[in-house]
This record gives sequence, C-alpha cells and structure tokens, in this order.
Amino acid sequence: MADPRINKMAAVIVDHSIRAKKGEQILINSSPLARPLIEEVYRLIVRRGAHPIVNLGATYRRIFFEEASDEQLNQVPDIIRYQLENADATITIDAPENRRDLTDIDPAKLQRYSKATMPLMERFMKNEAKWLVTAYPTPALAQDAEMSLSAYEDFIFNAVNIDWKALKASMEKAAKRFDEAKEVRIVASGTDITLSLEGRTGVIDGGENNMPGGEFFYAPQEHCTEGTITYEWPAVLSGREVSGIRLTFKEGKVVEARADKGEDYLHQILETDAGARFVGELGIGCNNGIQQHTKNILFDEKIGGTVHLALGRAYEECGGTNQSAVHWDMVKDLRNGGAIYLDGQLVQKDGMWTF
Repeated sequence: MADPRINKMAAVIVDHSIRAKKGEQILINSSPLARPLIEEVYRLIVRRGAHPIVNLGATYRRIFFEEASDEQLNQVPDIIRYQLENADATITIDAPENRRDLTDIDPAKLQRYSKATMPLMERFMKNEAKWLVTAYPTPALAQDAEMSLSAYEDFIFNAVNIDWKALKASMEKAAKRFDEAKEVRIVASGTDITLSLEGRTGVIDGGENNMPGGEFFYAPQEHCTEGTITYEWPAVLSGREVSGIRLTFKEGKVVEARADKGEDYLHQILETDAGARFVGELGIGCNNGIQQHTKNILFDEKIGGTVHLALGRAYEECGGTNQSAVHWDMVKDLRNGGAIYLDGQLVQKDGMWTF
C-alpha cells in the first residue's frame, strides 16, 4: 500500500507548486531512489493533461565530472539546451545515494560547468518558466541529518504537508514590516551585522519554487553590508562542508573570512568571480514545521527563527544586481539570544516576532 503522505506531497508539488496545466511540458529531474514520489507526480501531471519527461541523470554526475574534458565542461549538449529552453516547468527531486560523491572533485570543474549552464537557467531565475526543488527521504539525507530513515521521513513530510495558505498569510504580514524598512540589523552570538533594504522589495516563498517553502527574502543593497556574522552550523556546497564560518563585511564586500574546517575551500569559492564576496540574498526562515538543522539548505534556510545570507548571485525579482556563478546560503540560528532590528526597532527576539 502506498504511503498516503507521498500522495499528498505529490499533490502539493503538482497542484500548489507547479500548478500543472493542460499541454505543458514538465521536466522531472531526480534519481531512481525517489521512484515512489516520481511515479505519483508523473501520474498527476498526466491527469492534468500535461506532458512529464523524466531525467535520472543525477545518478551519473560523478562519472561526468571525473571524465569530462574542458570542452565538455564548457559546452552544454544541444539536447539538454533544448529541454531547458523549451520546458514550461522543471521539478527537481533531490534523492542522493551519496551526499559526498563530489567531495574530491576539483571545485574548478564544478564552477566551470556552473558558468556554462548559468545562461540556460536565466528564464527560471526570472520566473519566466516555473521551477521547483524538493527532496525525497533517502538513507544518505537521513545520515546527514543524524536521523533514522523513518524519523527523516517524518521530518520531510511534516515540513511539506502543511497549510500553505495560512503560512503564506503570516509571512505576508512580517514581510510588510521589512518592505517598509531601510536597514536591517542582526545581533546574536558573534554577530552584529547591518544590511540595507532601501529600494528593495521582498519575495515570499510560499512553496511555489522550493518545497518546503517558508521564507521571505531580499536582495540587499550590494555595497552597504557592514559588520560580522558567525555561523554555528556548517554550510555545505557541492558536497563540501565548511564549519565555524566567520565573515566580516565592509562596504558590502567580504574582507575577512575564517572557518574552523574547510577554510581553504571557503576562500576558493570567494575567488570564483567578482560577485562571490557580496551578499546576494537575505532570507528570513518562517516554517515552524522544521525545527532542526540537517545540513540540507532546502530545509535549513526555512527553519522558523533563523536568517540566512547567501554569498553571490542575487535574484533579479528582488531588485538585486549582483552577478556570480555562486549562490551559497549560510544559516544563522536566532532562537537562543538573537534579535532582528528594523530601522532600530526590535521586531524579533529569540526567533519570535514582537509584533
């Protein structure tokens, strides 16, 4: 008997997030480990009169990066280019067998391929085509989260199968206060940092592009971030974990970067391009169905009572202009002594709104 939670999650993806319509061409990118969810998503897309196309290529990405020449890293095959240029929507279901399969791959290879594919992602980044990223519980994800597989299944379904209409309404109320502010100050252990939101408008993630959703986010003014932020939780990028990160900003730019683990990798990413040292995003986590850090940014950045800053590329829909091949989210927990001020007024204390 099928798990009814999978059926409910598939309905959320197809009808709430992607809003599949008759005649649309919808790419489903995943691995065989997500077969139960893929099948239900596929079934619902067909029932809506749309056309699902399944791609399980994520299974073989390590082989590609081990063997690919510079020419292959710099050139996207025409068949993939055609799909990305013509798809009405993409659904990416993260279901890894090994979360560390790219750990020993040269980061320069990953960055080169990211730069090659970035132009093809423009229409999705600008929401000219629909897109969704979600996850399916696998032993690898459960191990990263330090949970049993059954506990991790509960974790995912509790984060996804919620009342999205109610959560979105509560985020709209909070985002209105940020939209009216010019300056955000975040104060916590090892952290005192200010960012400018002047002239910028927030975007609410009610589960349309990320599932789970549960954040609202901004592209801060590129050259106004000042101060220091310290992250207690590790940040993961391309399977590489960096922990104990401390960043100091001046005139928007990272001028000092330290880490207890992975500091060389941190500096390597900061040197990717001119935009990698600037903040591309400030996000406010609001999904109280997520309570713990699991080293999976799709979930961690939504934890209620947290904020996250992303180094690198800014979302144009927020008014951002920073360009980079990097977009690296790092999450700061404010639930134990943290505070957020808007134009000097306290609006959040210990992860709870004060209004």
